[in-house]
Amino acid sequence: MPRLTLVPRAAQTPPPCPTQELQEIIADLHQARDGLTDGPSILWLINDLMCWCESRIEDCDDESPNSAQTTLSRQNFMSRLTGYAENIRRSNGELSDEFLAFLATVQTAMDAPTTN
Repeated sequence: MPRLTLVPRAAQTPPPCPTQELQEIIADLHQARDGLTDGPSILWLINDLMCWCESRIEDCDDESPNSAQTTLSRQNFMSRLTGYAENIRRSNGELSDEFLAFLATVQTAMDAPTTN
């Protein structure tokens, strides 16, 4: 009978950020800014973005050990995103140009770091 040997998990780079879902949320937020989307619908999009980012961070934590710098960078990103989300909630869905520019950094913040 073959024996099962437990092999420690090798450090692996997490897969790249699943961009399709993220890009759909970002595109919807841009359209919301340009269109006639009501405040509650925008707030749902913000919630989707927050959940997506939190889920991605949890997935990365499960897949490989993050360096302290990566963890700090993601925490900083989430802190800033939370601040924007709170402002958007207080304004009942008003999206600022500054927030839309910040969205361009989501992909970079959520992707795994590259090793040099």
